[in-house]
Amino acid sequence: MIEPTLDDRERARRIRVETSFGGFDVDPQDVLLFPDGLPGFEQCRHFVVMSDPAGGLLYCLHAVDGPEASFLAVDPRLVLPTYRCDLSTADRQRLRADAHTSLLWLALVTMADEQAGTINLRAPIVINPAGMIGYQVMPHNTLYPLRHPLRLG
Repeated sequence: MIEPTLDDRERARRIRVETSFGGFDVDPQDVLLFPDGLPGFEQCRHFVVMSDPAGGLLYCLHAVDGPEASFLAVDPRLVLPTYRCDLSTADRQRLRADAHTSLLWLALVTMADEQAGTINLRAPIVINPAGMIGYQVMPHNTLYPLRHPLRLG
């Protein structure tokens, strides 16, 4: 009998994620908890954030449970360098973050057609990588639009 190697055991623990961009193996430790899901996808509570290892600008936020859900996202500061939002105390508590916690901010992308895309600057996805938890938030006093033209660079 052949004993499984460490690589075999590691591969067996990985989660297979099928997306429109292909299939990917994900380490369970990379799965984020979204306790409230996302609006319209409340049943989806566990997501992974995938990006191009070569350093692409877009991310894919993909559900690993519930109905199939996959979203393109981008760092909002790449589209609008002056983008800044303040989180409420309640949002910081939900994210288990204090004022010094590094957070990942993502804006969801909507593609109307092949030429025109917009991003949602009003309700960003905020992730605490240290706590592996995320929420879509509505920062107080934000004047950012729901549909901002997507222009990178």
